[in-house]
Amino acid sequence: METEIDICEFIENRPADAVLLDVRERITFSHGNIEGSVNIPLDELSELYSLPKDKKIYVYCQADIFSREVVELLRDEGYEAYNLSGGYRKYLLEYCAKKKAL
Repeated sequence: METEIDICEFIENRPADAVLLDVRERITFSHGNIEGSVNIPLDELSELYSLPKDKKIYVYCQADIFSREVVELLRDEGYEAYNLSGGYRKYLLEYCAKKKAL
């Protein structure tokens, strides 16, 4: 099963019931994030298991390194989780830049 989804494609076709999980530090999250994101930093991983198991979880971090690990943890616990490849950096550089150009 494919566990990677391009972050820009996800934003363009975001499911209404998607849980969008940002695993960056709280201070980083407070300086910018994707609207509707839930923030659970890596140092608070025990909070992950409070996420609903009946929804798909889409995970991102700054550059999609840590989010891959979180997706593996969630999948091991029975969640349907996906990594948003490219991370927040790609979202800013490509999606926001494209939107601004329109």
